[in-house]
Formats: sequence, C-alpha cells, structure tokens
Amino acid sequence: MSQRSVLALMYTLDLLEQRGIQCAPVLARHGLDAARLDPNGEIERDRELRLLAELLPLAEDPQLGMEMGKRFGLAGYGPLTMLLMTSATAFDGFQLGVRYQSLTYLYGELSLVPGSDTTALILKPIPLPEPVRRILIERDMVGTFKLVNDIQTQLGLDLTPREVWLPLPEPEHGELYEQFFRAPVKYDMPWCQATISNRDLALPLPGYNRTAHELYRSQCDALLARRQNPSEQLADRVSAYLDLFLEDFPGAAEVAITFDLPERTLRRRLSAEGRPFQQLLDDVRLNKALNYLADSKRSVEDIARLLGYSEPAAFIRAFQRWTGETPAKHRKKAVNSE
Repeated sequence: MSQRSVLALMYTLDLLEQRGIQCAPVLARHGLDAARLDPNGEIERDRELRLLAELLPLAEDPQLGMEMGKRFGLAGYGPLTMLLMTSATAFDGFQLGVRYQSLTYLYGELSLVPGSDTTALILKPIPLPEPVRRILIERDMVGTFKLVNDIQTQLGLDLTPREVWLPLPEPEHGELYEQFFRAPVKYDMPWCQATISNRDLALPLPGYNRTAHELYRSQCDALLARRQNPSEQLADRVSAYLDLFLEDFPGAAEVAITFDLPERTLRRRLSAEGRPFQQLLDDVRLNKALNYLADSKRSVEDIARLLGYSEPAAFIRAFQRWTGETPAKHRKKAVNSE
C-alpha cells in the first residue's frame, strides 16, 4: 500500500473548516491534529480514506467534489509535475502520468487506451463507501483535469477533450460540469473517461528537456520506492478499510487494487500474518453484527442486508459459525444481562 502526500487531506480540511465544519473531533479520533500536520508528510491511502469517509458527509454539499478537485495545485504533485512538463509530447506525458499514478491522490486506476483518431484516458474508481463515492469520483476527475489544465496554461497548449464520461447520475447543475471540462459530459457510464484527439496528443511540448526529464524521473522513482513501506501490519489496514463498508463489501481482488498489490500477494501476506482475507472479512462482519444486535430496533433481516447477505438465513448460519449461537439467542442473552 503506497503512501501519498498529506497535502490533499490538508486542502480538504481547509475547505471544510471554511464552511464551518469542525474537523478537529474526527481528526482526534484518528490521532491527528490539523495544526500539527506537516505539509511534507505522507499518509497511507486507506488511512486518508477512513478520514474522508467521516468528514465529507458533514458538508452536505452536492458540489463538494468539484470544489475539492479545483484545489489541487501543481506544487502538490512534487517532481511528478516537472516530469510531465518536460516530456517530449503530450502523449508521453499522459503515459508517464499513468505509470506514476501512485504519486497522485487518485482513488482509482488510470489507463491510456489509444485508438485510430482519439485516445481514451480512463479512470476506474476503486470500491468506495457510498456516502463519499460521488464526492471522490468528482474530485478525482476535476483534480486530474485541473492538473492537465494547469500544465497546459504553463506550456501554452490546448488539449480540450472531445467527450467526458462519469459513472454517476447526472447532477442537478450539469452545465457546471460541461463548463469545467469544456466538453460534452455523458453520465451513468461504466467508468471515468476523457477522449482526446491523437493529433493534439502528438504535439511536442515546449518544455521538453532530456537532461531535466531524466532527473525528475529519478526523483519520481525514488519517491515511489520510499512510499511503498507500510508502517503497520497489512491485516490491520485491510480490516480498517473493510470496516468502511456496508451491504456491498469489496472482495480480495478489489481490495488488492486499493492497496496497490496483486491479489496473490495480498492473500499471501495476510496469511503470513496469520489473518487470511476471509477471516478479516468475517471479523469485520461479526463486529458490525454485534453492534447492530445491541440495537433492538434493527431486525435480523435488516442486519443481514447491511452485512451483505442476500437472505437472512445465510447471515444466521454465519453468525452461528462465528459465535455458536443464533443472532436471536445472542440478542436475548444481551437483553437479559442488562
């Protein structure tokens, strides 16, 4: 699981505080203090996601994702910005953006798919908690365009896309998105995508400098290597990530993408720590089930749905396997012991 600059989180905290949201209590629960955050510091992506999952719904703003993305500046990407700006062509720059995407703030996987006349820059979001899914997808698309637009401005280019896709329902103020992207926007698509003319991508960049380019590439390589050293056990971080979800829990393959690991490596490392993936998922579901059962207002059917079971019987069997008793018996015992 790679780390990332803490700047994106700091941008978000500033934006929320400006809107009257008190972030301090949430940060304190995670052992953080906004006033003591080092702009040069780094944070694990899953830790940042846990924070955002708590903070962003507090704003209750349908355009929050766009506002967050607009705050991503060139300086926040470090040497990656200069690597892109010193590329030979725009297409080379996009290829490097895909290669070094772990140095960005994305919650998704970038790819570049060339065609005969156009090339598609595709962003497939990772599984995200529903309360923040739209916000983060919009943030990532707007932030990516902000980076490209800022570089264009610096270099005097114009790479206006032909079309933009979003895997979201059309918002109430859809015209704001078309104005920002400067292109028609299609909604309810399978992933995020920007379609760009190959002729535009083939343009030479005026900032190309081979010596400087190699220097920035080496800096990006060093930064990438340094950020891939997790400070906690992988199992603890996977468990915390799974705990963000309700109803539709990500499988091992999806979690592997989130943690920048091949699925086989994820499973092997979890097993080596003595906590296989299925055990982690079961433990997360059990803890949620115990908390829900303590709330007498929730039916067993509701709890089964929240834990991702298609029918209550499957949840009841799983709960018996975990605890040796049915959910109803456990609830009754808990009530009698009060």
